[in-house]
Amino acid sequence: MVTTTEQDLRSRAEELLQTLAGEGARLREDQWTAIHALVAERRRALVVQRTGWGKSAVYFLATALLREQGAGPTVIVSPLLALMRNQIDAATRAGIVAVTVNSANLDEWEQTYAEIAAGEVDVLLVSPERLNNPDFRDRVLPELTRTAGMLVVDEAHCVSDWGHDFRPDYRRLRALIAELPPGIPVLATTATANDRVVTDVTEQLGLQSGRPLVLRGSLDRASLRLSVVDITSPADRLAWLASRLDELPGAGIVYTLTVQAAEEVAEFLRSRGHAVRAYTGKTDAEERLDAEGDLLANRVKALVATSALGMGFDKPDLGFVVHLGAPSSPVAYYQQIGRAGRALDRAEVVLLPG
Repeated sequence: MVTTTEQDLRSRAEELLQTLAGEGARLREDQWTAIHALVAERRRALVVQRTGWGKSAVYFLATALLREQGAGPTVIVSPLLALMRNQIDAATRAGIVAVTVNSANLDEWEQTYAEIAAGEVDVLLVSPERLNNPDFRDRVLPELTRTAGMLVVDEAHCVSDWGHDFRPDYRRLRALIAELPPGIPVLATTATANDRVVTDVTEQLGLQSGRPLVLRGSLDRASLRLSVVDITSPADRLAWLASRLDELPGAGIVYTLTVQAAEEVAEFLRSRGHAVRAYTGKTDAEERLDAEGDLLANRVKALVATSALGMGFDKPDLGFVVHLGAPSSPVAYYQQIGRAGRALDRAEVVLLPG
């Protein structure tokens, strides 16, 4: 039987959700299960739900509820700057004060540290690398660890996919979690985790202690129409794309497997009269922001991108995703096509395997 306290907590969570997502928004049952576990029971949880399900709502609402109970700030470990920008925007809509410490805002660090010390920050977003930065690790992290209200590991599949080699600083998270005082809730979220990744993330983060909650929902996205165009010749694949790009709905993303391919494909499509831009890990940070803005505002038909444009890019009306060459795994493919069709009845997903 639901107690009055739980009823009050859920009512308050529903109120906060409407400030975040608009009037009429209602919590999914699994969202409430996760929020209750974090806030009322101070448990550890792994939430695996499809892109667009509302995982960020879970940690922002839990943060607001914990802060109202006098808890310290939430620390969110997030892998990409684009993802952090979207998270800060969403937090602001919910009335949550969120800040980030990253390589792009060096001149703001001192003020941010002071605001954290003064208790004026509800959410601090950091990259995994920041946890191992000597100044941050020695100066900021001990106090954060002592006073944190909750720790969130966003895009937690990176712990498994990247933690052993490409992003070794993710391995610092297990030690950080072990140093948290008793009763501090920990949430890991991802949209892309098969059974192996779920087991690996749970073990690497040490979530298995203290009755962890694992919530896994359907990864089905009814709005996505998946198709494969089987063309052997690279030149013919480009010709097909150039002839069909304008037929695809709205604005979208054309994914390539390499930086060189992204730049060459973008140049080729522009030569055929298409409004496109290249977007890769080598693209200047300001140019990336400008390119993202062009896509968000539908000023371009597509960004021709590597996997650098993925997690954290949120355009609910993204009409299509085309892949020139298949990504390295079904998990990576699902992650990338998940950018499309969040607020549409139908979006096109086209694979041109190499």
